[in-house]
Amino acid sequence: MILEAIIPGPVDLARRRVERVVLTSAELARHRQRVKTHSGREVGISLPHGQTLKDGDVLYLDEALAIVVEQADEALLRLVPRSAEEFALAGYQVGNLHRPAMIDGRAVTVLEDPAIQALAERWRIPFEKVRGKFRPVQHSGHSH
Repeated sequence: MILEAIIPGPVDLARRRVERVVLTSAELARHRQRVKTHSGREVGISLPHGQTLKDGDVLYLDEALAIVVEQADEALLRLVPRSAEEFALAGYQVGNLHRPAMIDGRAVTVLEDPAIQALAERWRIPFEKVRGKFRPVQHSGHSH
């Protein structure tokens, strides 16, 4: 089965068997891939170039079945600066390494990364290792 579109919502899933495709943040960004649902069904995803998936997207729907995207929890490194200066430094260091990040006003969160952890330790920026869904700030395109 090749899935070529995201079904526009809202979709009523109550009367259907739901099979979930669990994807990491990196896999959500891929428009072509072969995956298995949690029940073992192998499916191909072939979306238009540039289209990405997100948690909750419905990829297949008929009277009996829905195939739905679920974003996986991943290992994250959450930098928790104590001041505006530390926050700016954390953001600068993460950006300088071209790592995607989530920014929520209290923390800068990246996928767990030894280089970022080493920078946090060097600059004495408090951090914690957590698990969660990685939803980075979307960029508008950047190149050197």
